[in-house]
Amino acid sequence: MKEKTRRRRLIPCAAYDVEAMESWLGDQAAEGWFLEEEGIVGPWACFVSGPPRRTAYRLTSSLSAPELIGPDEEARDLSAAYGWKYLAKRKEFYIYRATGEHWGEMDTDPRTQALILRAVRRRTIGTVITLLVMGLGYPLFLLAKDGQLGLLVRYPWYWMLPFAFVVWFLTCALAGSRHYHRLARQLEEGRPLDHRKPWQPQARRHLACALISVLLTGMVAVQVVLVLVFTTPF
Repeated sequence: MKEKTRRRRLIPCAAYDVEAMESWLGDQAAEGWFLEEEGIVGPWACFVSGPPRRTAYRLTSSLSAPELIGPDEEARDLSAAYGWKYLAKRKEFYIYRATGEHWGEMDTDPRTQALILRAVRRRTIGTVITLLVMGLGYPLFLLAKDGQLGLLVRYPWYWMLPFAFVVWFLTCALAGSRHYHRLARQLEEGRPLDHRKPWQPQARRHLACALISVLLTGMVAVQVVLVLVFTTPF
């Protein structure tokens, strides 16, 4: 039987939980599975097999570069000089892996790390504001302007699912903002990040949250299609 050389796994860590993500990737490497280049696809991580070994991973902010593009060549060369290789991007973070047994930390100043995390938090707060305005405020404004707020009571099935969708992702964004704030305070107090943080206690909860996100997104998409089909004149 041919030995499996690749596998794909659901990521059991929230995108904002930097410490848990680093720890989980390190545990996979200890079992002989190493994150592929560009191996993050939505909620999935793609791995290739190799000799098991302890390997360090680090996540750094991607705010200084365009959303869908990795770090530039200068940043990659600088990371390589410290013994790190860029692999993939997940939300607001780049993922690097140590290339040997001897490497230097990419981020050595806790206060700088705290400032970066606070910048990430500000972006997350921007997402929260956008969800509030575009997902809740603007639709209510349009209904009030047209004098049709009564439709919310008469046809609850039209708005309950989209409302649940917005509230759910708003809750997720607020959880991320709170986590970044806690990490920033930890660093400002001189306590470094825990790169070996146990990720198992939160794994089931995160996977359940990911499933809810997928289900809500799919249900809203189906609802939009149905509304377009049954309200479009032929």
